[in-house]
Amino acid sequence: MSLESDKIELLKGEYIKLLGIVSIERTPLFCSNEKYKFLLELTNNLDFIATSILGGVLDKMLLITENNEEEKCQFFVKKDIIYIVYGSFPEKKGGWILEQMAKHYNELVMGKNVNELEKLEKYQIETKFKGITKFILNEYREMQEVFSDQEIPYVEDKIRIDYLGLSSKSIGVISLLLGEEDLNVETPGAGAFEDPAEEIEMKESVLTAKIEAIAANTIGNTNAMPKWIAVKLGFQNYRFLTFKKFENDYFLYFLSEGNLGKVEKVEDQLTPSLSQVTDKSFSGNLRPFNTLKLELKDFFDKTREFN
Repeated sequence: MSLESDKIELLKGEYIKLLGIVSIERTPLFCSNEKYKFLLELTNNLDFIATSILGGVLDKMLLITENNEEEKCQFFVKKDIIYIVYGSFPEKKGGWILEQMAKHYNELVMGKNVNELEKLEKYQIETKFKGITKFILNEYREMQEVFSDQEIPYVEDKIRIDYLGLSSKSIGVISLLLGEEDLNVETPGAGAFEDPAEEIEMKESVLTAKIEAIAANTIGNTNAMPKWIAVKLGFQNYRFLTFKKFENDYFLYFLSEGNLGKVEKVEDQLTPSLSQVTDKSFSGNLRPFNTLKLELKDFFDKTREFN
């Protein structure tokens, strides 16, 4: 088994492209495949949004490739270290791999500050861990009958939308913060705004910039579009950042909480209105988007929760 190959083929068509480890202080600690090293930095950016704005723990991300195939990044955070597995596999199997990575890596660095490792010491730890990862993946192959391929269900039966954004080629054209009390968005000069509406606009701008940076980073490096990013709040309780592509390179994104399966229903309800502005490429004229923003605000003022 070669960790450096583009795909580590497993069984049942499952595969892994990357096993990675990074500290929450942005120190890269292990990367099985240099081709996907950018995922370590992306993980830190996702973790920042997960812990600050969304108030939870980074859990997983679904990517849609150019061939319309689904690939997954799954994360596990323990003792200020984030473990990453990227590829195509059921959620429970990914969780088992991450737990094994955390267990063995913690034994290697016990009593050490991973952000201050000497170059030689870090190299020795990485070399030992390469052997451990091969052992973990061989165990994975041997335990196929133990795992269930069924995905973990969501206990919520509704979805609540807290933020909506529409962008065109990384340019934000609509930003609508619906649940200011549900999201922790820090802005420059917080508390200094005399007009609350100005502070909300600033928060919308901050959210839009962070989300568009994540989308652009992911697409640019993987040629895959994130479909959703999940943040765990508690037992089977999640917040999501979701993306939907429209014609002419427009992307709709939500920050939401509840049942991921309900998001598509909300997207479908908004599609007729959005299609009025996405039927042609963005020319720089924001007037129709500002009109649509008012319509969307009125729509969500009536309800933010959908069954």
